[in-house]
Parts: sequence; structure tokens; C-alpha cells
Amino acid sequence: MNHRLFAALSAMIMITVLGFSFPGECGQAAASHKSVAEGNTYVAVDLYHELGKSRGNLFFSPFSISSALAMTYAGARGDTAAQMKGVLHFQLEQAGLNSAFRSLDQKLASTAQRSDQRLNIANALVLTGRKVSDVYENTLKTYYNAEIFSGDLGVINGWVKRKTEGKIESILDQLSANSACVILNAIYFKGTWDVQFDTIRTQNAPFNISADKQVKIPVMHRKDNYKLLEQDNAQIISLPYKGKTLSMVVILPREVEGLAGVEEKLKAEDIKELFIKLDKQPERQVSVYFPKFNMETKYDLGGPFQKMGMTDAFSPGADFSGMGWPKSHLWIGQIKHKVFVEVSEEGTEVAATTGVEMVTKSMVSRELVFRADHPFLFMVWDNETGTILFMGRMTDPA
Repeated sequence: MNHRLFAALSAMIMITVLGFSFPGECGQAAASHKSVAEGNTYVAVDLYHELGKSRGNLFFSPFSISSALAMTYAGARGDTAAQMKGVLHFQLEQAGLNSAFRSLDQKLASTAQRSDQRLNIANALVLTGRKVSDVYENTLKTYYNAEIFSGDLGVINGWVKRKTEGKIESILDQLSANSACVILNAIYFKGTWDVQFDTIRTQNAPFNISADKQVKIPVMHRKDNYKLLEQDNAQIISLPYKGKTLSMVVILPREVEGLAGVEEKLKAEDIKELFIKLDKQPERQVSVYFPKFNMETKYDLGGPFQKMGMTDAFSPGADFSGMGWPKSHLWIGQIKHKVFVEVSEEGTEVAATTGVEMVTKSMVSRELVFRADHPFLFMVWDNETGTILFMGRMTDPA
């Protein structure tokens, strides 16, 4: 196992915790949940490949990102909306998608509560410039339970800190001079393992960063019944949280430097198939050694989403007329994403937030200034005839 494993593990955590289906529900709700979950999985894999181009740890919340951009998409029209729908893998039209997100948010919260886990999902629209349309505000209130208020950078970051239980101090470093509004999503999850690791068994042990480099880290250990899928190039295990409705899925390459090969072949279809196979596995007694760690990550997602094909939304030609602004007057200025995760003997604590700032054309007129603070020439003339009546200069008014 090496440091790059954290990248695969991190993506799997959020896909699994937040991207599952719900057997036994009424057909329409289950279908809408499935469509959002599938789209979320595709976005997760796309972003994983894009963000993973940089070396080192990787951790993000595809559901937080999809939620914030679904709210943004609700105000998009024309080609801008079409591009966003394709890149974000939204399978439903705007009205249906809004309803699906509302239903899924409620379902996720209900499932976590029933399993005695904490999962808080919060949305907000912060008016930083001029007002958006009442229709758009009502859409966010009705379908995303969004808080709507006016504020500056301090207000925005204060909301993020509260909604993430203080785990994320801020999301935006600055606002554009032409900021119109900021769309926010925050997710806080605290899950307790179904069977906790015993702290007495946690010991420092080697962690192989590469074939020739090791570090010593705290490693937890427990021997218990788990679902384990054995493949030629990797082992996949499901570590369930209390109630077994939420799990952490870990993909462990068999070779120390085998993650690159796993990543190269990573596809959304394979992940869905992997979950089905893993779920069918019988529980077997497995001796699990798992690192105890915490990690904080932050990303500027503007570049990645433009590379993925969502270009119009970031240009002055964007069509967000659904927010009540004329076409080409509102576009995305920045998308920022931050995540905190801690894995311990007790369980997992995760906080994630996404901020989408919408900017507009300059709303401040240039001030015209005339300051006669040096010698000048002046005249008195007749306006109707153009006759100069008096003419002179001022070089020293004292």
C-alpha cells in the first residue's frame, strides 16, 4: 500500500457513502435517486482523473460539487445549460433534477439518522451584489432548502464554518469586485464503525510510499467479519458504519506501486459493477490493518470543469437568464472546493463544502474627475453666438 492509495480510497469514500441506490422504495423516487447517484458517480470519476493528474493525496466530495452545480444549473439556459448537463451527467431535465435532489437529500439524511449516524447537508444562496429573480430564489428554497441572505466574504465563510462543525474555516479567499451571488453547499458526516477498532491494538507500523521508501504511521487492527472481494490486481473491502447502510470501500492494489494501473482503468461502469459484486460477497473473517489518518484538501475547480467541456458557463457569453439576469450578464467566476477527513478507531468524520461565485459586468460607473490644481486658461463666452467675452489664465490664485 502506498501514499497514492489515499487518492483512490478518498474517491471511493464519497462515492460509496453518498452514491448508493435504495431498494424497496416507490418506483419514481427510486428511479430519480438512481439517476442522480449514477450521474454523481460519473462526475466523481471524471474529476478524479482530472484532479489526479497532480501527484499526492486527493480527496473531494462529488456530491457536494454536484449539489452546488445543480443549484447553479437551475438558473442556466440554452447552450450553457446543455453543456452543464452533459459535463455533470445530469440525466433529468431541470425540474425533474431539482425534485430528485430534494428527495435524495431527504433520503440520505433519513438513512443516516436511522443508522444513528450524523449527516448534515446544507445549501445557501448569498447575495453579494444585486438580487436574483424571485423565481430562482423560490426554486432553491423549495428544492434545495437553501438559506438565502445577503453578505460579504466574512458572512460566507462564517456560514461554512458553522455548517461543517468548524472543520472547514473558510471556502473563498476573495470575492470579485463584480460579484453578484455565491451558491454554497456544505456536507458534514460523522460515522461510527459498525464494529470499532480497539485503540489498544493501534501501533506504529511501516507504510510503503514506494518500493524503496517507507514511513512509520499509526495503524489500526481488527479481526472481524467483512465483505471482501479478491481480484487479480487488487483486494476490495467494505468497512461498514453502524447500521450497515453506509460503508467505506477501499481498493487495495496487490503491488506496492500498483495504484497507477488501477487508476488508469478506473471507469464509472466498473465502479457500479464492483459495488454489485462486493455486495454479493458473504461476510468472512478478515484481519484488517488500516491506517489512522486525517487530511485536508482544497481545489479550484474552474480549470478542471472547463477542460471537461463546461466552457460557456465561465465566459461573459454565458446564459444564466434563469436567475433573472439578461443573457451574457452573469457567469461563473470561480468554483472552490474544500474537504476535511479523519479516520480513527471510532469511525470517520468528513466535512466538505463547495462555493460557486457568479460574477457580472462592472456595476460601478467610472467617476469623472476635474481637479484644477495647476495653472489653467479660462474664458467667458456667449453660448448662442460663440463670442468670447473674456479670456485669461490662472497661474497663482493666491
